[in-house]
Amino acid sequence: MPAFNPPTALSPYTAWMYGAGRAFDFFTSDRAAEDHTLTGVLERPAGHGAASSPAPLTGAGLTVPLLAPTLWSGLPEPRFVPFTLDGVTAQSLTSASLDALWHSAAGAGVSSPTGGLGPKSPGDKTRISAGSPIRSDTVVGNAGGTATMATDPSVDASEPIVVIGVIDDGIPFAHAAFGDRIEAVWLQGMAPDGSGSVRIGREVTRAQITQLKANHGPDEDAVYRAAGALGGEGRAQSPLIGDACHGAHTLGALADGSDAQVRIIAVDLPPDTTWDTSGQGKEALIIAGMHYIFDRADALAQAYAKPTLPMVINLSYGFYGGGHDGEGIIEAALDELIEARRAKAPTGFTMPAGNSFLDSLHAAIDLKAGKSPDPLIWRLPPDDRTSTFMEIWLPKGAKAGDLEVTLHSPGQAFGRPGPIAASLNGAGAEETELTVVPVTWQGKTVGHLSVDCTRGGRWRFMVALAPTEAVGDAAPAGAWHIGMKDKRSVGADITARLRIQRDVSYGRGYTGARQSYFFDPDNALFTREGKPEEKDTPGADVQRLGSFSGMATGSTSLVVGAAKGWGSGAELYSGAANGSDSVQVDVSAMVSKNLSEVGRLGLASRSGARHRMTGTSVAAPAIGAVLREAIANAKAGQSAGNYKAEVVSQGGLAPSDPEAPERLGTDTLN
Repeated sequence: MPAFNPPTALSPYTAWMYGAGRAFDFFTSDRAAEDHTLTGVLERPAGHGAASSPAPLTGAGLTVPLLAPTLWSGLPEPRFVPFTLDGVTAQSLTSASLDALWHSAAGAGVSSPTGGLGPKSPGDKTRISAGSPIRSDTVVGNAGGTATMATDPSVDASEPIVVIGVIDDGIPFAHAAFGDRIEAVWLQGMAPDGSGSVRIGREVTRAQITQLKANHGPDEDAVYRAAGALGGEGRAQSPLIGDACHGAHTLGALADGSDAQVRIIAVDLPPDTTWDTSGQGKEALIIAGMHYIFDRADALAQAYAKPTLPMVINLSYGFYGGGHDGEGIIEAALDELIEARRAKAPTGFTMPAGNSFLDSLHAAIDLKAGKSPDPLIWRLPPDDRTSTFMEIWLPKGAKAGDLEVTLHSPGQAFGRPGPIAASLNGAGAEETELTVVPVTWQGKTVGHLSVDCTRGGRWRFMVALAPTEAVGDAAPAGAWHIGMKDKRSVGADITARLRIQRDVSYGRGYTGARQSYFFDPDNALFTREGKPEEKDTPGADVQRLGSFSGMATGSTSLVVGAAKGWGSGAELYSGAANGSDSVQVDVSAMVSKNLSEVGRLGLASRSGARHRMTGTSVAAPAIGAVLREAIANAKAGQSAGNYKAEVVSQGGLAPSDPEAPERLGTDTLN
């Protein structure tokens, strides 16, 4: 493991990836020999203005221009700008060199095909959030810009036209269910085709799809191979290679049918970035995807001589960490974009509530001045080949110095804590941007413990641990103990919320991930009848309420839960917020009718086939389809909020479980 060199300006995730945890991320995969480019999001102060000569990042002997993908012109001065670092590879970067570059952000600018962002005003705060590396040969460079969209003879321009936008993985653009309705697909992870219409990957337009179908007939595999959409040959395989995939099911739920007035614009995320299920690192690609959808939708409106077009976007991704207050960089960036477009045209936005309700990934610890609650047990499974992340969030108004966190490695005796692996007193953290100490076991560094102040002004302690099965310094499996001491001498009780990030293998990219979890002997896991317990145990630290997607806590999203049967409650996995979260479940969609029909029936990857899939991520687009009908004739600014009222009034909904409204929201779609 590299020498421990704590940075000061990075997020704890970036500090881990490019520092002590470098050996356990993408650097050790089969793609390690390939050049990768770092992605990220630059957050600029409001009112920074535009400039034609953007400034690069400089530091650590590097001068690095920031290149943005196409930015939507409807938001001329975005606060959040996705970028790629140009001219350096991710493999050549370290936490120290990134730290130096991040500190140079005072003069940072971003070059975009549709405009540039200039240096910030003196005294303003600029933040940079690093994301997942992508293959350098997918980055085109200075190419990219607004496309010209053509009309389709089957569309009646005198009737309402609705745009479906979807950001997912595995977009089946040759599927017969969509006919000629897919206007454009951005394949972010595939090799460029030389057209120069996008800066990352390639774009496939309706005209190209039509020609590909003419060339290859009903052979959809041949269409995808010819379009470079399947990956392979040194690239990660697309989920489209399989019989069923997430993107096919999601897009099918949103837009299956023959209505020519429904037009589709899609973003296919890079396959290798979606393998990391912690949710970290996708911010730049998702935000860039939203800009792309809005830009192409404007071009489509122009083609049909309409000022704007109503739209519904579905983003069936999430993460379980975060502050759950809507203040994270991706939540804030998505809110900024959605709010700007809603001022111009009706824009619905559906997101899933998450699938971790019974996974013991959330705990709430009451802290009393001068006291130390009983340590919380955190169990790491053996044979986990991926890094593990756990966050401790203090409430707004609390100071870093209010808390001291001590982490004990597994002990020799069952249930007993082992030696202290790390200890961090938050006092003094206010003077730095990130404070990091190593987590050690048997003289080896196997993780780090950090504290930082997030963009929402809240303090977060975070533990990153190496895999429990690794070549090198693996973390020991077993029962870790998390101790906390309230350092205040006086003051009201406060609650610290602990959240473990998702850590499972997803799709076709087996990573060897295994989920860690909290263990609380006071937490009843089953009812007297032997069924999974769905209610929180009074007095227990581990809580089900609050097991919710942190990405879905922005103010603009319509958050969707998963229901089982008609009026029989929520699916066991369906997430729910707690009272302190800024956003709750709004509505739900039925996923499983009964025990013999588990999952919602939807499109498979190839025409003519169907597939059942479970999860709130398939419930969300089902509600999106109702929302599509509800806002077809709406006008810009007509509805405030997230369009919940329009969905409820559209019909086809039944009242949710009155005993647990936080699980299913107001109404449920059959």
